[in-house]
Amino acid sequence: MTMMAAEVRHYETPDKSNLAIVVFDKTDSDFGYIILGRDGRKIFRCLEVGNEFYASADAAEEALNEAIKPYEADGISEYSQGDEVKPILDIFAPIVADDKQHDYFKVLSSNEMRSAARNLIQEIAYSFVDVDGNYIEQFQTTGFDQRLWELFLYVLFHKEGFEFDNTKPAPDFSLSRFGMPVFVEAVTVGQNPDFDVPADTAAQIAELSQNYMPIKFGSPLFSKINRKNKYWDLPHVAGHPFVLAIHDYHGLATSDTPGSMTWSRAGLVNYLYGVRDDVIIEGETVRPRMVVGKYGLEPSIKITTEHTYGDKTIPSRFFGLPDAENVSAVLFSNGATVTTFGRMGKIAGLGDHDVKMLRMGMWVSDEMGTTQPFATDVDADDYDEAWGDTVTMFHNPWAKNPVPDELFPNISHAILDPLTNQVRYRFTPKHVLTSMTTVIVPTNDDTTED
Repeated sequence: MTMMAAEVRHYETPDKSNLAIVVFDKTDSDFGYIILGRDGRKIFRCLEVGNEFYASADAAEEALNEAIKPYEADGISEYSQGDEVKPILDIFAPIVADDKQHDYFKVLSSNEMRSAARNLIQEIAYSFVDVDGNYIEQFQTTGFDQRLWELFLYVLFHKEGFEFDNTKPAPDFSLSRFGMPVFVEAVTVGQNPDFDVPADTAAQIAELSQNYMPIKFGSPLFSKINRKNKYWDLPHVAGHPFVLAIHDYHGLATSDTPGSMTWSRAGLVNYLYGVRDDVIIEGETVRPRMVVGKYGLEPSIKITTEHTYGDKTIPSRFFGLPDAENVSAVLFSNGATVTTFGRMGKIAGLGDHDVKMLRMGMWVSDEMGTTQPFATDVDADDYDEAWGDTVTMFHNPWAKNPVPDELFPNISHAILDPLTNQVRYRFTPKHVLTSMTTVIVPTNDDTTED
């Protein structure tokens, strides 16, 4: 899909019933405007395209200011376009009893601290197509995490410029870009009270990343390639890239321990490629074991063939398992959280202006993979965030149908070099490894992790 115009300025009417953009025409190098309003499903769609073009954005804005006045005065909140067939996806209208609602759904739907996330999620849901027919019920009950992950992926793929085919029930996403199809199945790491353990020190995290987390990731990933009806055998999927998208929600944050999503990615890399950093754990101190390499001292890499924790043992190197050659890549994020939707909603002006958000964490600061801490106010003029900031695609070096990097230009990528057993990364600018957001309201405060 070729983008022939770029959005350069954005506007909204005081009552938010109309939106407008000034666009730059890449072909003729001039400027125009587009006015949008909600249709019968509450989706913002085009109402008017300026029939003249201008030499500057300022001139286009001046014309827009005049053109939008009739819409501001018409008192219309919805402009039916005659093709609205599917019902509105009102994701927060309760359809189950209170005692069956997920705790996170209850907080999200009623707590003013979460107004930015709530308002943004509702806006996204208006255009989301519920292929299975049970999205709202799952989102409000036991499937909250899984459905939030799917909503995050929906926005991510939309921002990447994909077209959606919603006529197929499986996999979760049938996408195409530049005429190339790619299919994505979403999966999550859930809780297992009989197996799960928390971690609150660097030593515990390093220890659990070696075997415990690979088993946690391995269970849902292996189940997807071991199912009777193989995704890659479906007629519309066969011969095209197939991706598993995974997010860890299993370990909740407490006042004493960080949530597992803040540290679990190392365990995923270990499991997918069967290699990990060889570390030395001394008390509460963790440091890499160094060896003499071709260019001097370098971290030692340890090859793993299996993972054992408690009474569970699984083989390592997921991409080397039978049938895994049909999985083109595993897409990972630890950022599909209510807090992320809250920050993005706040940036869009959808939340309570009295709510403050302070974000801190670790990001990759250069192409060499150097990490550094960051701390910022989400209200700062220079604060910026993209949906792909926390996303990494781990490519399968033995895939039958590889995913071209250019299909996903705004996320980070990684692949194993089978000759050196080194995992090679290509990070986006300021790729976020982990972060914590403190949400502050005038009478209370809350801290959440993403």
